[in-house]
Amino acid sequence: MNKLCALFASLSVSIFFAGMQPVLAHDWYSSTADPVYQSNCCGGHDCAPVDSAWVSEVPEGYRLMMSVDQARTVNPAAQTPVDAIVPWSRIQSPPTATHPFYACIYDRDRAAPRYGVICFFATPTM
Repeated sequence: MNKLCALFASLSVSIFFAGMQPVLAHDWYSSTADPVYQSNCCGGHDCAPVDSAWVSEVPEGYRLMMSVDQARTVNPAAQTPVDAIVPWSRIQSPPTATHPFYACIYDRDRAAPRYGVICFFATPTM
């Protein structure tokens, strides 16, 4: 009987942990929205930190330039490069500051005014 109870307890714990969802790196993106367009930032797998080399400050805000391969590091489904200016009014501070820049990109919204950048986050430098 003790072996049966131990087996049942072990099976119950295994089922419990198998049913748990892992915490994803872009869970915090899901709770954010673009401050201008009010659209959700993350659709599941389209947000990630971006390399500082792909970002430059311009008078209007930040310019994000990425090749297709670089864009795929943010959104694996990306099919086109990114060349977008994100105005200051759309730039948000990330809730975590482990990287200087984060972006959410989406190929189906490559027209003006967003040019595929659904949300953009810059870590404050003070």
